Amino acid sequence: MKRSILNPLALSSAVLLGLGGPALAQTSSVLNVATGSKGGTYATMYKNLGDICTSASWLRERQTSGSVESVDLLLSNQVSLAFVQLDVLKARDQIDGDPRAKEIRTLLPLHQEEVHLIARKPTKGFLGRVSGVTKFSELARKKVGAWGGSVVTANVLRAKSGVNFEVSAYPTRDAALAALGNGQVDAVLAVVGQPADWVKALNPQQYNLLPLDISPDKVGGFYQKAKLIYPDFGAAVDTYSVQSLLVTRNFKTPEKRQQLLKYQACARAKLTSLQEDEGMHPKWNDVTFKAAGWPDYK
Repeated sequence: MKRSILNPLALSSAVLLGLGGPALAQTSSVLNVATGSKGGTYATMYKNLGDICTSASWLRERQTSGSVESVDLLLSNQVSLAFVQLDVLKARDQIDGDPRAKEIRTLLPLHQEEVHLIARKPTKGFLGRVSGVTKFSELARKKVGAWGGSVVTANVLRAKSGVNFEVSAYPTRDAALAALGNGQVDAVLAVVGQPADWVKALNPQQYNLLPLDISPDKVGGFYQKAKLIYPDFGAAVDTYSVQSLLVTRNFKTPEKRQQLLKYQACARAKLTSLQEDEGMHPKWNDVTFKAAGWPDYK
């Protein structure tokens, strides 16, 4: 019997040189995706997309502290995709004047994320004097904790509303909530898609969800009116929401374009499954994939 001239070493060389045929040559490069905190809405929705679009095995998750870090990683070429808030992108472009922001493109417009304003329940002190806040407009000259993209949201709302409070930035959600618990801040502002598990875990005997009593004409263009619905905290609470996006840079490399457009097409085609399959995040029911006020990746 005539033996093959391809020994193991030669076969390995053939594969490395792309001589092993189309199946061996068509290997997608790995792209990193900034999602946000562990167990958060973005991280869960990223996992849901991976479960539905199984061809997305070339994506790797990178958890971050939120939209600000995710945008920084995207602009510095540390990741290729990022889940972010629209107001963070607008602030980077319009307020910071960062020219790199104009190279960011929307791969998938997603859901609206609600502003959660959380404070300790008011208490009565000496002579029955009430201490604490019950709504956004009472935050003047007080301290508000935030982290990630919520820091940007807090500053935008402060500027647009005219309610002059101090924004204290924290590295993580846990650090901000700890500051609220021990009285270092008067409230915590968090942008997160409801229902958020960590919000549901808060003790309603200790904390309140506060209404954002801001006139819509002051925040139009950035935010939409919304309501927070957490039964344990009582009646629905008036608030605002901001669009969330899965964004990428304006890549022109054919291989990257093929990968990204295939992922985009799969998500659009599988939206009904994302909305109806058990175990998917409830925020998929708010997704329409319609234009979101930022240039699309095409």
